[in-house]
Amino acid sequence: ALAERDGQITGLNHALAERDGQITGLNHALAERDGQITGLNHALAEREDALIWSRIELSNVLTSTSWNMTAPMRRLILSVRLLKTQFSVLLVRSAFVIRQEGVSGFFRRAIGFAGRYLQRKSAAKQLERFEGNTGTAVSAQNVPLVSFVIPIYDRTDVLRTSINSALEQSLQVFEVILVTDGSPSATLAVVEEFRSDSRVRIFNYPVSSGNAVRGRNKGILEARGRYIAFLDSDDIAVPDRLEVSLPILESGQADVVYGGWRAMFDGTREIDGLTHGQDVYSPDCDLSMLEQVCVPCQSTVMVRREMLMRTGFLKPCMQYREDHELWVRLAHRGAKFKSVPYVLTCLRLHSGNNELNFKGNDTHWETLLREEYHLPGPIPKKIGFFLAGLGISGGAAVVLKHVSMLMEAGHDAFVIDLGGYGDISWFGNPTIRVYRMEQLLLCGLDNIDLLFATFWTTVPWLEKIPARRKLYLVQSDERLFYEAESLKAQVADTYRKNYEYVVIAQWLVDMLREQFGKSAVYVPNGLDSELFFPGDPLEAKDTQRLRVLIEGPISVPFKGMVEAYAAVSELDCELWIVSTDGKPESGWRYDRFFEGVNQAEMRRIYSSCHVLLKMSRVESFAYPPLEAMACGCAVVLGEVSGGIEYASNEVNVLKVPQGDVAAARAAVLKLLTNPELRERLILAGFETVKCWSWEPSRESMLALVEAADRP
Repeated sequence: ALAERDGQITGLNHALAERDGQITGLNHALAERDGQITGLNHALAEREDALIWSRIELSNVLTSTSWNMTAPMRRLILSVRLLKTQFSVLLVRSAFVIRQEGVSGFFRRAIGFAGRYLQRKSAAKQLERFEGNTGTAVSAQNVPLVSFVIPIYDRTDVLRTSINSALEQSLQVFEVILVTDGSPSATLAVVEEFRSDSRVRIFNYPVSSGNAVRGRNKGILEARGRYIAFLDSDDIAVPDRLEVSLPILESGQADVVYGGWRAMFDGTREIDGLTHGQDVYSPDCDLSMLEQVCVPCQSTVMVRREMLMRTGFLKPCMQYREDHELWVRLAHRGAKFKSVPYVLTCLRLHSGNNELNFKGNDTHWETLLREEYHLPGPIPKKIGFFLAGLGISGGAAVVLKHVSMLMEAGHDAFVIDLGGYGDISWFGNPTIRVYRMEQLLLCGLDNIDLLFATFWTTVPWLEKIPARRKLYLVQSDERLFYEAESLKAQVADTYRKNYEYVVIAQWLVDMLREQFGKSAVYVPNGLDSELFFPGDPLEAKDTQRLRVLIEGPISVPFKGMVEAYAAVSELDCELWIVSTDGKPESGWRYDRFFEGVNQAEMRRIYSSCHVLLKMSRVESFAYPPLEAMACGCAVVLGEVSGGIEYASNEVNVLKVPQGDVAAARAAVLKLLTNPELRERLILAGFETVKCWSWEPSRESMLALVEAADRP
């Protein structure tokens, strides 16, 4: 036993000796590592010293007389390089247009291009007085005290009388805001009669909203006055209405002032107990009385705008009794009401009064009123989006979708078109307002809450128009669109501005942070499942000869349409081509060609095809593949510079190397000859689409818009 114990002790001693050797080795290694760290510290110190001296030398150079003297020459060289690059781009584009449309088509486009360039120059000159966030179109001494708000639909002669009654007030301390709502041409002609009057401001909506709520809210939003004077487009303000009401508001006795009205019947309507010319006086009221009855007559009311900014504007959900709900809500929030024993307005009573459309269901609106007045009202923001052009594109569709969703949420959103041609009929929402370059001053440029640039060429315009917040919706790394370094540098400069950055993809968040030190808000894209779904094909799918679709602007090389055609041109399949700009080259074989297709028609095209081949080299999201998935079309996708977040190879798409025509041909052929694989990708595509609704995007954008102004 002792011998065994001695053996164990000997073994332990050997193990201990080995461990001591290991520790000694580690100590040597640690000493070497310490030496390396010391060396690195010395090298780092030397680099820091060199960097300090380099900065000093660079500062000396940049402040030197010779550097300053040669600055004009350097700027000239840079401008020449940039012009040379732009000329090269134009030359390539011109050659394409001549090849596709001939010399006459080229001259037609060139004249249009020159005209739009001059329009932009002219608009820029007009905007000079608005430059910077401190710019304003109204000097302090000319700010009106009262803003008349007149919502308008379809009147003519009585409208003219109503507007003149506001303009003829004895106390000239006002502005008159006219808001049309899908009005017919005869009504618009009457409104335009007042365009030259400096006291009148006009805002137009292209499609009717169905009642006066939007028009009144727009007037409140645009008002420069301290007080809002409501007036319907068929009523007549007495000449001293402001003279009677203003002293009470200015003295602080009340927040809401109203008074009597005179009935004016035209013979088309009768009201028991009321006769033509009869004067009706409204009593003082408080919350308890307003809960029971609508006391003030709207066309006599003047209200402190500050109260509306605290309690909210009129509610669109109140199609009837919208004014009554507002009065109760104001009283509930502490507003003081005061009646004056004086006729302030002549009220026209006729068969066209909008209230008659809702009288039969009055109980519903009374019930809704009692539910709503406890809740705050909307306070819309005015939000503008620059678009470089109105042509069909995924980027423009995203912007227009955001405008639509913001409008649905009650905000005053619109588009400013810098391109000067085309329209947005392809998008399918005629309610969106688009201001052309020559119409810029009509949208009220001194009262914009948020202004978005949406492409690098639109960014300089953020400096020309004042806004409380300026944002850049980055939808791609747009440097990838160009080969010339000078253009890439110009694009990069737009990512260094002191704006708020908003992006549509996570890879763009990383790009802006890592390369430009900018934080960005992620507002994901979405797909409208009510617009894109399988069904109603232009042509039924042929099970014997399958159909392949290639899609993209043929005129844009990086969209890969030439490569896509080369990949499928020799396959035994039917070929459909969709292009947003440019026609197939002579000699291309295809069965059907579509150009400038709207979104609803694209659904029918996708639903007609078995396979979509997309070989774009640059994408940030890529809508066509996702749209095709939603419509039951299998997808072959070329690898891109940028990113496509939803696409996973062999899961919901087949991916091929960028620009690889042979690989693309093989992938398409694989889908054409393997129905099981095709069906698997289609089913996976349906599942993918479910993850990309617009709801997360809507919530993110509303959170961004409704956030407090950036300090």
